[in-house]
Amino acid sequence: MPESTTVETPGADAASPDAVRRALAHVLASDELRSSPQLANILRFVVEATLDGRREAIKGYTIAVEALGRDPSFDPQTDPIVRVEATRLRRALERYYAGAGAADDLEIAIPRGSYVPHFLPRPAAGAMAPAPAPAPATAEEAPEALADLAGADAFLDGLSRGNPAERPAEPVAAPLPVAVPRRRIGVGLAFGVLLAAVVLVVSGLALGSLDPLGLRGVLAGSQLEPLERANRLGIPMIEVRNFESTGGPVLPPGDTPARAGAAGSGDFTAEAIEVRVRDALARFDLLDVLASPDARPALRCAGEEASPSSAFALGGLVENHDDGTLSVLLRLSDLCDGTIVWSREFDSLRRGGDATALEIGLVRDIMAAIAEPYGVIQARARARVTAAGGPAIAGPYGCVLIAYSYWRSYLPAEHEAARDCLEKAVAADRTFALGYALLAELNLDEIRAGVPPRAATPALNRALAAAEQAVELAPTSAFARRVLMDVHFFRGERAATLAAGASALELNPYDVDILADFGGRLVALGDSARGEAMLAQAAHAAPGMPPWVDYHRVIAAYLRGDAVAAAAAADHLMGEGYAPGLLARALASHLAGEDDEARADLAKLVAIAPGWASEPDTMIRRFFPDAGVARKVRADLADLGLKLRDSAAAN
Repeated sequence: MPESTTVETPGADAASPDAVRRALAHVLASDELRSSPQLANILRFVVEATLDGRREAIKGYTIAVEALGRDPSFDPQTDPIVRVEATRLRRALERYYAGAGAADDLEIAIPRGSYVPHFLPRPAAGAMAPAPAPAPATAEEAPEALADLAGADAFLDGLSRGNPAERPAEPVAAPLPVAVPRRRIGVGLAFGVLLAAVVLVVSGLALGSLDPLGLRGVLAGSQLEPLERANRLGIPMIEVRNFESTGGPVLPPGDTPARAGAAGSGDFTAEAIEVRVRDALARFDLLDVLASPDARPALRCAGEEASPSSAFALGGLVENHDDGTLSVLLRLSDLCDGTIVWSREFDSLRRGGDATALEIGLVRDIMAAIAEPYGVIQARARARVTAAGGPAIAGPYGCVLIAYSYWRSYLPAEHEAARDCLEKAVAADRTFALGYALLAELNLDEIRAGVPPRAATPALNRALAAAEQAVELAPTSAFARRVLMDVHFFRGERAATLAAGASALELNPYDVDILADFGGRLVALGDSARGEAMLAQAAHAAPGMPPWVDYHRVIAAYLRGDAVAAAAAADHLMGEGYAPGLLARALASHLAGEDDEARADLAKLVAIAPGWASEPDTMIRRFFPDAGVARKVRADLADLGLKLRDSAAAN
C-alpha cells in the first residue's frame, strides 16, 4: 500500500500509515509490550498486515505461524495459544491507553471477535469518546470470532479461579487521570466499600480479633505461615550480611585530609559493595536472596524431619590500605551446620578510573565462584540433597539438579529423567518459569546433542513455546532470555538471537554463563571479534567452565585458523557423549592436519546425533547460521567424508 494513502478500518476514521506506525512504535516501546515478545509480535503482525491491505490474512493460523513462529502443522482448533494471547494483548492495550498512552493521538484497538485492528483517533485530554462497536465478522471470520470469544471467556474464568498459569505477567502501569463517565461512579464507590470491608475482615482474621463468618479455618491453608512457603521450590537461600570496613578512608594522590570524607564515601565503600553483591545475587534464578534473616523459613537440619533445602550467609570485610588500594575479603557460611564453605580475598583493587566497570568485574568474579550452576552454593546444595535422599525428595529444585546432572554427563537416560521431572513440575505449578526455561534447553538437545525425540511436535517448536512461556512468567529473568536466545539461534533467526542475548546480558551483566553463551553465538554468526572478547572475559572470571564453553572456544579458534589454540581448547572436550564437542574436535583436528582423528570423531558424532547423516546441511545451518561460516564448515566436513545432500548450500 503506498505511504501516501490512508488506512480505513470499520468504525474508525481514516489514518495515515505513518501515523499508524508511530502509534505502533509507541505501544511496542511501552512497559506493557516491551517485556512480552509474543504480544509484541502479534500486534506488529496484525498492524502491518492491515497496512499492507491483507486483512483477509489476519487469522488464527497465520498469526500462529507468521507471528509466533509455530510450525505449519499448527491447528488453531486444538491449540488455543492465539486466542489466549489475543485476550492478553487486548488487556495490555487497555492498560497502555489508560496509563502511559493516555495522551496518544491514535489508538490501536483489537475488538473482541476479530484479530483485525482498528485505528481510532484519541479524544482530546479530558474528553471521553464512546468505544466503537466491533465490526460484524465476515462469513470467513465468523468461526474464529466465536472461538476467540470462547477463548477469552475461558481465560477470564481462569483468572476468576485464581489460576496462576493464565495470570498476565506484565506489570500494570499506573493510570493517568482520565474523565470517568458519571454512570461508573456508583459502581466504583460500591467496589471501594466492598474492598474496604474485605481488608477489614482479613486484617481482623490476621490479628485474631475478628472472625464473624468463621473464615479463619477456611483461610488457614492459604494464609498462615507464609514464611514456610517462601522456599516452595526448594532453591538454595542466601542472606547477605552487612559488610564491615577497616583502615579508614583512603586519599588518592593529590587529595587533602579535608576531602577524606568524600573519598571514604565513594564507590568502594563496604556498603556500596554489599549492595551491589546483593543485587547481583538476586539476578540468578537458582538462588533466593533473603531480604533479612527474618524472611528465612525455619531450618530443619538434622533428624528424620531434616529438609533438603540449603541456606547460606555471605559476609564481607573491605580493608583500605595506605597505598590507595583496598582488599575485599568474603566468607560464605552454611547456616545449617555453621561451617565456612568458601572464603576468598580480592586484593590490590584501586580506586580511580571507571569505578563502575571495576565493581562489575569484582562482582562478576564473586558470582562466578558462588552463584553459577557450577559454583560453591549449588555444589553444596547438591551434596545436601544427595545426603537427604536424592533429588526425588527435593521438589522442583530436585528436577533442576537432575537437569544439570545431565548437562555434565549428556547421558540420554538422565535427559529423559530430567525431562519427565520438569514436565511434572510445570504441570503442578504453571508459574515455574525456571522449569519452562530448562525444558526449552532440554528440547533443544534433541537437535544439538542427538537425544531421541520426545513427541511428534518438532523440538524447535516445543523449545520456542517453553522459552516464551518462561519469559512471559519471568520477564526480568536473564536466564529465560538467554534460553530464548539459544532457541532463536537454532531456528536461524539472527536478529531475534542478538536481541535476546543483549537483553539477557543487560538483565544480568554478572552472569559469566550468559557472557560466554552470547559470545559463542556471536562467533557462529560471523561476529568473531566481539564474540571472542566475551569468551575471554568469561574464561578469566571462571576458568573451569562447562564443556559447551570449550566448544565455543574451539570454534572461535578454528574460524580464525589458529590450530594451536583450537587444539588446546579441544583438549578440554574429552567426553565421548557430548555431540557438539565431537564436532568441534573433528574441525580442530582437520585444521591441524590430523584427519584420521577428525574422521574418528566425525563417526562418533554421526552415531550419537544421526541428524548429521540424514540432514547434514540442515544441521550445519542450525549450528552455523552465518552463510560464510557455514560454507567453511561444510567444505571441511565434506573433506572428512561427510555425505552432503544439498548442493545448493555450497553456493
